[in-house]
Amino acid sequence: MTLQGLADRLGIAYQQVQKYETGVNRVGAGRLMEIAEILGVPVASFFETSHGALEEANADADTDAAMQRQMIVAFSRIKDPQKRKTALAYVKSLTEPDTP
Repeated sequence: MTLQGLADRLGIAYQQVQKYETGVNRVGAGRLMEIAEILGVPVASFFETSHGALEEANADADTDAAMQRQMIVAFSRIKDPQKRKTALAYVKSLTEPDTP
């Protein structure tokens, strides 16, 4: 896919994609997910450097991406601010190491 083709699919100017490519402008998480979806690759592929690691990431990427989308959709449907805070605190607590 060309940069112009990607820009057209993203609904942005070719120059903006060029700035993403060269690192002049940062790519936000939402935009990165959109680019990965358009290109048909897992978001992790933008971060992996070794071929073996990329293959491993691809194996789990579909499942991970689906779960991430489900989490985003579910979280966005929580209208009560206190419930959103509680949900976020719970998810964050899952990332903390267990203490014996």
